[in-house]
Amino acid sequence: MKKIRILYIVNSLGPCNGITSYVMNYFKNIDESKMLIDFLVCNNTGIDSLENEKIILEKKSKIFYIEQIGIRNFFKVLKKMDNFFKENAHRYDIIHCHLLNNGAFFLYFAKKYKIKHRILHSHVTKSADTKLKKIRNDLLLPIAIKNATDFFACSDDAGKFIFKNKKYLVIKNAIYPDRFIYDEETRKIIRKKMNIDSNYVYGNIGRLCPQKNQLFLLDIFKNIKQRQKNAKLIMVGDGPWKGKIDEKIKRLELVEDVILLPSMENIEDMYQVFDMFLFPSNYEGLGIVLVEAQVSGLKCLTSNMVPKEAKIIQEYKIEDISNTAEQWATTAIDFANEHYIRNTKVQEVVDNNYDIKTQAKRLEKIYMQIVGEENKNGK
Repeated sequence: MKKIRILYIVNSLGPCNGITSYVMNYFKNIDESKMLIDFLVCNNTGIDSLENEKIILEKKSKIFYIEQIGIRNFFKVLKKMDNFFKENAHRYDIIHCHLLNNGAFFLYFAKKYKIKHRILHSHVTKSADTKLKKIRNDLLLPIAIKNATDFFACSDDAGKFIFKNKKYLVIKNAIYPDRFIYDEETRKIIRKKMNIDSNYVYGNIGRLCPQKNQLFLLDIFKNIKQRQKNAKLIMVGDGPWKGKIDEKIKRLELVEDVILLPSMENIEDMYQVFDMFLFPSNYEGLGIVLVEAQVSGLKCLTSNMVPKEAKIIQEYKIEDISNTAEQWATTAIDFANEHYIRNTKVQEVVDNNYDIKTQAKRLEKIYMQIVGEENKNGK
C-alpha cells in the first residue's frame, strides 16, 4: 500500500500553543506505515520548538519554514510560497492547513500546483482580536475557503462560525488522558518545592494574548485576593502580552501572589498543582487545556465564549464574559468553597471522544476516504 503524503501548515511548533498541541497529538498517533506527514511552519520559535522538531524528524518527516507574510515582506514571501509549491506540490496527496488568514495564500498555491485534496481547518470562533485584523481576515477567509476542497473544525461552534452552511467534519481536540492523571503525592512534592503548599492555587495555561484575556484574569484575581487571603495565581505561557502582563502584575501589587511561568513540556505537572482552572477567554475554537484540566479532576471556571462541547465533568462552571471582575471573583470563591473530593476523570474523556488514540484512528480513516485509498484496497 502506497503511503498517503500530507503537508501540515501550522503557525508554530512551540509547546504552549493550542493548535500546535492539537496537531502534534494527532501526528504522534497517526500510523506512519500508512501516512507520511511533513510540516510547513510560519514562525521558527527557536529553542521552544526543539522538542517538537525532534519528534517530527525522528519519524522521518520534514520541516519547512516560510516566514509569516506581512505588508513589508508581502511579495518576497509570496515568491517563496510559489517556489515551494512549484518544487514540492507533486509530493503531496493532501495539504491540511491549520491557518485561516494565511491559508488563503497557501491553499491558492496548493491549488495552482495541483495538490488535489486541500483541507482548511477552523480552530476559532472569532476572526480576529482587533478591527484592523478583522477587516484583513474577512477579506482573506473567502479566498481560503474558495481554494479548499474539504473543511474540518475542532468544534461545532468553530465549524459554523467559519464555514457557515458548508459541510465540515469535527475533529476533536483529543489528548492522552493518562498523561494528566491526578496524583496526590506529585502534587504535594511540587507545591512544597514552589512554597505554595498551604495556598489555594488558581491556574491558567495559554498563549499570552488578547484571545486568552489574561489582563482581565489579573483583575479577577485581584478581587479574589482581597477576599481569599491564601490565594495564588499561576499563569503559564508566552506571547505578545508578556510585557503588559508583567506591568499589570506590578501595578496591581500582585508580585508576591502571581507566578508567571514560560511555556513548558511537562505541563501536566501544573495541573497537579492547581486547585481551580480559570479560563476567561474572549473566544475559543474549543480550548484543549480545558480538556486536560478536566482529566486531572480540576474545577474549571470558563467564559461563555468557550464552546459547550468543552464541558466533560460536573465540576465546571460558566461565567458571562461581559460580567465584571468582581462577579467573576465571587463565582470563583463560591466555587472554591464547594466541597469536592478530587479524582481523575479519564473515563469521562474517553466517553466524550477526546482520547487521542481512538480519534487518530478516525482521522486516518478520513484521510483515506478523502484520497480514495479505502476503495482501492477493498476496505
